[in-house]
This record gives sequence, C-alpha cells and structure tokens, in this order.
Amino acid sequence: MKMACDAAQDAPKRRVLQILHLRCGFPSIVVVSLLILLISGGVSAANQLNFTTTECKLKEPIYDNTFDFSALHSDLAHVVKSAGNGDDKFEFNVCGNLTKTCNGESNVAACLKKQDKEYVLGRQHELHYLRGKMYFKYLSGDKCENGTADNPNYQLHVILSCDYTLDANPLHITPYANDACSYYITYETPLACLPIPDALQSNSCSVRDTNTDGTFDLMPLSDTNYRTTNRQGAFYLINVCKPVLYGENSMCPPGSSICLYSPQATTNAERFINFGTVQSHPVVENGQLLLRHDSPTPCARNSSVNYTSVIYFSCDKEVMNAHPEFAGLGADECTYQFNFVTPLACNDLKPCTAVTSTNELLDLSSLSSQPAHHLSKDGRNYTVAVCANAGNPCQENGGACYEQNAETISLGNANSHLRFNQSGSLYLLYENGAKCPTGSGTTSLWSTKIEFVCANNATKDNATAGTAEGRSNALQIIEDSNCQLLIQYQTPYACQEQIKCKTTIYVDHTTDGVGSSGDELIDLTPLISASDNYEARVELPASMQHLVPKTTKFFLNVCRPLVPKYQLGCAGGSGACMAKVAASGAPEEEHSLGFPLVSLSRVNRTSAELLYVKGDPCPTDKKAELSTRILFNCNMRAGRGQPVLRSIEDCAYDFEWETNVFCPPHECTVSAETCDLVHDELGQRFNFKSAPFTKDGKIEVDYNNTKLSLDLCGQHRKAMTDYSQALVNIFFTHDAPNCGKEGTMNVQIRLVCSNETQSTSTISSDQQCNLLYVQRTPSICQFLALSAPQQDGGGGSSSSSGSGSSSSSSTTTSTTTQASPAGKPTKAAAITPAATSATSSTTTTTAGPEPAAAPIGPSASVGTILAAILSVTFCVTCLGLFAFSPARRHRVRRLFRRSNSAVRYSRVQSNEEANLLLEPNGEFTESDDDMLL
Repeated sequence: MKMACDAAQDAPKRRVLQILHLRCGFPSIVVVSLLILLISGGVSAANQLNFTTTECKLKEPIYDNTFDFSALHSDLAHVVKSAGNGDDKFEFNVCGNLTKTCNGESNVAACLKKQDKEYVLGRQHELHYLRGKMYFKYLSGDKCENGTADNPNYQLHVILSCDYTLDANPLHITPYANDACSYYITYETPLACLPIPDALQSNSCSVRDTNTDGTFDLMPLSDTNYRTTNRQGAFYLINVCKPVLYGENSMCPPGSSICLYSPQATTNAERFINFGTVQSHPVVENGQLLLRHDSPTPCARNSSVNYTSVIYFSCDKEVMNAHPEFAGLGADECTYQFNFVTPLACNDLKPCTAVTSTNELLDLSSLSSQPAHHLSKDGRNYTVAVCANAGNPCQENGGACYEQNAETISLGNANSHLRFNQSGSLYLLYENGAKCPTGSGTTSLWSTKIEFVCANNATKDNATAGTAEGRSNALQIIEDSNCQLLIQYQTPYACQEQIKCKTTIYVDHTTDGVGSSGDELIDLTPLISASDNYEARVELPASMQHLVPKTTKFFLNVCRPLVPKYQLGCAGGSGACMAKVAASGAPEEEHSLGFPLVSLSRVNRTSAELLYVKGDPCPTDKKAELSTRILFNCNMRAGRGQPVLRSIEDCAYDFEWETNVFCPPHECTVSAETCDLVHDELGQRFNFKSAPFTKDGKIEVDYNNTKLSLDLCGQHRKAMTDYSQALVNIFFTHDAPNCGKEGTMNVQIRLVCSNETQSTSTISSDQQCNLLYVQRTPSICQFLALSAPQQDGGGGSSSSSGSGSSSSSSTTTSTTTQASPAGKPTKAAAITPAATSATSSTTTTTAGPEPAAAPIGPSASVGTILAAILSVTFCVTCLGLFAFSPARRHRVRRLFRRSNSAVRYSRVQSNEEANLLLEPNGEFTESDDDMLL
C-alpha cells in the first residue's frame, strides 16, 4: 500500500487521483474535491503567464514589476514603411488614436496606406502578456478580402521588445505577403525591460590592457541574449554588459546577466535563477580578458557562499557568429565558467579601425591622413584631427584644441582607439585636456568626443559628398559644455551593414509549452563575404529554361551588396546581379536583381528568407522591378552550400540555398574504446588517434613549465557540432595540479575546419582552472560536410581572388563539390596523418576558377605570352577594319565606354556600401512567420 502511494508522487495529476482512489482507499468525494482544486490551480497557473488588459500598462507576474507603455504615445503617429511591399506605409499610435483620419474615418488607432488606398488596421488595441512576451493587438480593423472565418478583418500586432539602448530606428516591420491580412511590427524600447539598478547602470564596457596598450570594448555584445546548454537539460541565458533582455521564456531576475533556465522546474522562481549580476567592468588578469559576475543567490552545494560566473574572452578575428559556451563547473562547485571566442577580444587591430560584434571591419584610418579640420562656434576657433595629432596651434600630442583671446586650450590628447557606444555607433574620445572649471566650483579636464555618423547614398546624407561644401559640412560641433566638446562626423567609412542577417524564432519543443522552449537564433552572418561573390547554379524547370540563355550567370552575396569586382556593372549596392557572359569571359548586359533593403526573415526553425528588392525595370513589365528571393534551408549534409535558381515568376527570381550554417548544434558521441568521434545523423566518424594534430589520440599543452597531456579518448567526453562556426566542441575535465582544491581543470577543445593545421591554447590559471584549446585543421572538415577553405577569412567559406594560382597538398581525396564565394567550386580533402604535422601549414587542391569569376591576369608561360601577342595583333587589325564603318565605330565606342564604366565602379571597392542609391533601410526587420504570437 505504501509503495503504491509513494508512486503517486511522480505520476501526472489525474493519474495521482486515480491511484489515491483505487489503491490508497481515499473516498470518491475527497478525490473529486482534489480534482477540482488541481484543475482550478492549473488554470490559475496558466492564466498567470497568459493574460490581457485594456490598460496601457501591466504587472508581470514573477517579480511584480509594472511595465508602463504610456510614454510610447505619439502626438502624431509612429510610421513604418515596408520596402519589400512597394513601400506600404503603416501609421499607428500607442495608448491612443491617430490624429489624422484613415480612409475618411477618425478615431482610428492604426492605418495602412497601400497603393494610394487606406485600410483601417484597428480602432482600438489591447495589451497582451504571454510567458514574458508583451504585445499590443489592434482590433476591429476593416474587413480583409483574404480573411478567414476565424480572422476576417485586418489586424496589427505591435510586439514590445526589450532594448536597453535607444536606437535611431526602433520600429521594424515583419515581411509579409502582398495579400496578407495580419501584420507584425516590433517596437524595441527600454520600457519593455526590467529596470537596471542605478548602481549597475553604465554606457561603457571597456578596459585598457596595460601590457599591449590596447583597449577591449565589449559593449557591442549587449544587443542580444545568448543561450548555451549546460548539457544536462537546462540552459544559461547570457547577456554581456547588460542584463538579460526580458522576453518570452527569458524572464530572468532583475539585474542578472547570467541566469539558469530550467524548463522542467515547477515554479517560475525555480525556473529562472540568477547566476551572475550584470557587470560592465571587464578586467585583464594575467593577459586574460574576463568578466566576473557575482550573484545574490546562495550556492546549492555550499550555502555559505553565493554563485559566481566568469566569462573568459578569447581572440579569433575570423569568427562571424560569436557566442559563449558553458565550459564547466569550477573546483569550488559554485563558480561557473564560460568561454567566449570573439574578434572583440583582439586588440592588435590596425590603428583607427574597429570590429563590430558581427566581425565587420570598420576602417577609418584614411581620415587620419587628412589635414586637421578648422571649425568655429560662439566666437571660438577649433582645430580637430581624427586619430592623429592636430598640429599647430594645438600642443604636441593634442587631438583637439581651441583658440580664444590669443590663448590655446587643449581639449584632449590624440589617440586612434575607436569605441562603440551603447547603441553600437562609433566614436573617438580624446581625454586629459586642459583644466576646466565646473559650475560646482571644482575642476575637471577637457575632453573631445567625435561621434561618427554613417553618410552614404543609401541614407541621402551625402548629397554634397566629394565637394568642398560637403567636406566642410562633414564635421559639426553639436555642443561645447560640461568640459567636453561633442562633434559629429558624417562619413561613409562609418556605415555598417544595412540590414540584419540574423533573426530569432520561438521554438516549442514540447506539447505543454515548457520543455526546452525559447527563442533560438537563426544567423547567416557566416555566409557574408567581403572578398568575393557567390555564383548560383541554374536548375529551372523545362518550362522556364528558355528565360535564361546559357551564357547568363547569376552572382549573389548575403545580406550585403555585391563585392565590386570581376567587372560586374550592376548598380552599386546591388545584392544580386544577372549578367550575360561574353566569349572572353567578361560579364556584360548586367541587370540588378535587387538591393539588400529587407532584413532576414524566419520561416521556421530550419528555414529563413532573404529578399532583395527594387532592382532594374523588368523587361516584360516596365511597371515592375526585378527582385530576388533566397530561401535558406538547414541541411547538415550541405556544408556552406550554394544558391540555386529554381524559378522565375512575375519578375522575381527565386533561389534556394541549402546550408548547414544555421542548423542547430548536434550532440555527437565519443567512443573511448575506438577513440572515434561519431556523428550518427550523417554517418560520419573521425578517429582521434589517426588525426594529424594528435599523438595516439593525445594533445600536449604547456602548463607551469611542464607538458600537460590531454587524452581525447577518455570517458565522459561531450561533443557538440557548431555549424555556424564550422567546428566541433569537445568538453571534459582533466586532472591538473594546482587547479583549485580538487586539482581538476575544465577543458574545451575547438576543432575548427580550416585550410591550415595550427593550434593555440589559453589557460586561465586562477583558482578555477579553465583551458581553451583551439585546433585548426582541414581533417575535421569532411566530418562537418564542409570542404576545406582555400584561405581563412570572414564569410565562412572564403576563396582566393587571385589570378587562378593554386597550391596542393601531398594527399587529397575528392568528395563533394560545393560553391565558395565567386562561384568557384572547391573539393573537400581528407588529409592523412602522413600529409601534415602538428606545426605545418596545409593547403588543399582547388578546382580552377570559372572564366566569369576570375579577373584576367598575366601568366609566366611562353605560350601564353605568344598568344597574347597574336591576340593584340588581331585586335589591332579588327579595329582598323571597324574604323571604316560608322556602325562599327559606334560599337567600338560602346565597348570602351563600358570598360570605363566598370573601372569607375571598381574604384569604390574599399567602401562599396557608400554607393547604395536607395532609400534608408534601417527600419526594416528580419522576421516573417505565422508563429510570432
């Protein structure tokens, strides 16, 4: 009897009642009463995280914090345009109605203007709360022609997204079909965030390394939540420099930067636990950049101390999709260690350059060679230089100064360290100027802050760029107060990527909505290539093949304009280009297939869509414009993949791109007996004992003047693929002297698919030892269904852009063929142990570049030189014949005009974004599916 009753504790609620009645002898009336209590309690718990109010504020149910959105009310209206839908214009208000009419009707809360017609999207709204997600739903819209029985009217949903920084464009419209009835707009606002305690508020997150005189700035990492598994069914939600952004299943305690999310916990208090309070002051200890977070939560294993979480940052300039990994538990069992490999941990950059969180290099060094700028304001004459000494009349090291009454006042010493502010914009700070009296009677020091503002044709900010007037207006003094000179500098060199190449999607892994559900990231930044373009394959159905001549080629890039090379003549800033290829291999008769104006949108967890719009006029419909749609599908077997043209309909070119870049991590197994790494999904095996970077499955690392031998073949090895970074992570612990009380070290080994065999290691030798070992090797590429890249670089699968030279390794085995940027296919190579050593550099054989993708260059062969001489002779003869015919002369002039046009285009390749000729696009977003709410 007791055993049966004990079993009831672990059974579902209704099963518990059955056991209580049939086996434990409880009367039916008691069981029924318990059933009513359980059902009512379940409904109450469900309602706690899912409710609606007609007010403009709500109290969230976990921490009793009140979110008040009344400050979002506008005296006029909030306006958003959708570039992907003919610039449809949305106007809405929050906590009130519009001041204008919509379709002749007043007292309207939301309105859509579409092709000169207006539609009411809602006459009032209600505020919803759903497991941390908050949104306004606009009701009583006009009847929609394509409406359903459940939703016959137009609807607008405004999703309130936590963002601690005020961005210039906080509104983002979700891409939608032209016949849609429901629309979604994301409003990023601090009003959707839990408050940051005053003592923890900071707009900087940087530290200077006294050993290298470099500065680390981690603030760009604060724009998103990161999620990493503890490999035991729970997850860590992490934000760097800011608290975790409040949202759906991200309801972390106020002020926490690291919290443990336990989906199976029965109460909200147990489901989200603070493992580290926000910390905005990184430190450098023994050359290691780290953030140490203390927690107010007592440690479960030792209640006399609280939890501590440490994030160790390591440099890798080539990582595109940077994110942290849980390394393990410290020796005291109350310290949690995380490794974060990111370009922001590198401080050996070229002066006056900076790297964004998505590994985009912003190079302002050319501004440092310009003469100092002379500005005037309120009777003062200022002299300012960028990343350089300003020269006369400033002092020797002065970056800025002003003259007044024949006296020169220093406004700060020059430096070339670019920083990012809380909104992700670049600035330069000159400090330690002359003494400056303050209003309170104290004395401070002058400083100068130069904020760099993007100015290019896309934003219409540089209408006078290149002219004397434009250069003089590039710098403007904003204010001169509180002992600081504030200057804004408009320049195309400060322009970052125009659209977002990542999006999140809410994933429900269980039927009850708990499980491991939460926002997961879809990130295509590893496919962005700054050096080459991708060439698409053409696989059209038979009925469409006549639309594309065999001499036509298609070039694309991902989330950015095409790289201006190979004489492509499409309009500057195009994301896709269609070109007829001449017999010589040079592209001609190019047509832009659209511009990257709409951010990446999600379809589901394994599919995402990218739109390029506003291309050249459509040949078959002059009122329409050419456009491109790229559907990305997760396929672990596809490697980085290649775009494939599948259909052409209504002037729109549809491409499919199978890739493993955004496939979820896959847990592999490590066999201690055979020393094999096994990927059961792909049927791949990788043997550590025969790997070129091990000695019988072991790796040696220098530690405390000794050799530390790490055995990859031992027990309790956790292995996870990371397709976004083209690597496999191996996690385990290792016995090591002087590491904490237990003498154990947490080990993370990153096996990175690379064209070279090279290793680096970082040991954090405090009381909580942590080893990060990075092994670059081409031998792991095939295991990840990747081909070894020709050269490492941003963009995931980079390739050489030279004149066709290639190198080879001693042993290669052909496997699959896939496209690298510029459409140059490469072949995966399986490197045998004899072919490489742990310290040697390895390259792989590559297929020759296709004619349209490679620039024409000289060759050292005698035959080629002779052929060139004969070709020149033939061309001269042909030109002589053409000179006698006016029609022929016209064709020749067209040929040379075309060549000049290509040259003019290639001149801007150091800053091709500055040649976008379209409207601003910062307001368009990256999401699109029916599971938004």
